[in-house]
Amino acid sequence: MHKQTITREHQLGRERSLSLLKQYSDWQAVELHDTQVSINRNDLEWVSMDLTPVCGMPQESTAEPFFREVDTVEQLVEAYYQCCSAVQLEVGYLDAHVHSYANEFLNQIFDRAQQHLADQDARLIAQWVSDFDIYVAVKAVESLLNSEADLALLRAAAQQNWHVHFDHLAIRCGCSDRQHAEKLVKLLVSSHGYQAPAVESEVFYHFSDGWNAYYLFKILRNGLVLRLFIDQSEPSNPLQIIQHWNRVYGFTAHHLAMRATRISNHQHQEIPLSELTTAIKKQGVQVLAATGDYTHGLLEQVFTRPEQNDSLPKDLIEELKQVDPALVKVIRNGKLLELVSRREVPMKMAESYFDLLGINYDSTSQHHSCPYYDYFLPAQAAHVIRTSVQSLNHSASNRLDANVS
Repeated sequence: MHKQTITREHQLGRERSLSLLKQYSDWQAVELHDTQVSINRNDLEWVSMDLTPVCGMPQESTAEPFFREVDTVEQLVEAYYQCCSAVQLEVGYLDAHVHSYANEFLNQIFDRAQQHLADQDARLIAQWVSDFDIYVAVKAVESLLNSEADLALLRAAAQQNWHVHFDHLAIRCGCSDRQHAEKLVKLLVSSHGYQAPAVESEVFYHFSDGWNAYYLFKILRNGLVLRLFIDQSEPSNPLQIIQHWNRVYGFTAHHLAMRATRISNHQHQEIPLSELTTAIKKQGVQVLAATGDYTHGLLEQVFTRPEQNDSLPKDLIEELKQVDPALVKVIRNGKLLELVSRREVPMKMAESYFDLLGINYDSTSQHHSCPYYDYFLPAQAAHVIRTSVQSLNHSASNRLDANVS
């Protein structure tokens, strides 16, 4: 009988699933899928999670040469623009449908930073993004300069002696009838070295309320895993928010997702979502409704309150009103921070994973985090999309809210 070849990443996924099944009685094995576990989502439905780790050839952290000498705000801005010129980004490639305001929006972010950001914070940002590739560094700088919440977490982490990890970026594209996400995926794969996961169910996510998303990742030689969530609206739902957000703000990241760990007993230990939210609230940042508590910490997520944007030009406001008058209020919810917690595997599993990548595991390295779960859960993605069109002090249009639930 022909025996199916079992890859090393499949073996690691199987070890992870067995580990969880031994620890928790409410996790269930998934028949014919030994790398998966399933759990009842608060008595609503069964959710399966594939624990096969992402695997690929580690690549260089290309942002480091641009940011390693940054000492001032002016130098940070200069490094950002040098990065933008060094690689092919979306500008000039697939942004013909984006309103000219998107460029003005970015200029406002950098003008404000040059007026108000402290050099100490510029150094903090530069130190963090220097470990990334150029694409993620560019998007992260935009987010950190625009969102007080993003910067607040870096500050809080320094006080708590936490390691802050890049988890993922969400890039909102236009609409699938013009293949905006597909074109961006092609650019990221061909020019930036990203790849789709080997687990087929995690390559592409489709949502019944009119949007879809692609998952790409990239592993760096320093041990970081860079995840990208590339989403777009579908023509079946003209009110779906993603296409309109892209029209207004372009390809700046809709949100930067960050998580944190501490070193305990010579290995990384995840900071629970509750602890992250407590720390950021002390910095004056408000959070929205969390999701993922049923996963025993495998994937917990929450958005902070969106940055409000009141600088939309009149012609763009009128254009949005033609689609739906309520859209103007919703689109003022600009960029935001997503707090994420992903449970870390035991040290021996982490050693096996980094050995698979050809990286010498160092339990004290700030980059050698190794979570059980590398992917996204569609039900939770829908939840955070829904909360992104809401604010704490006013509710968005019921019609628009319904389209992203």
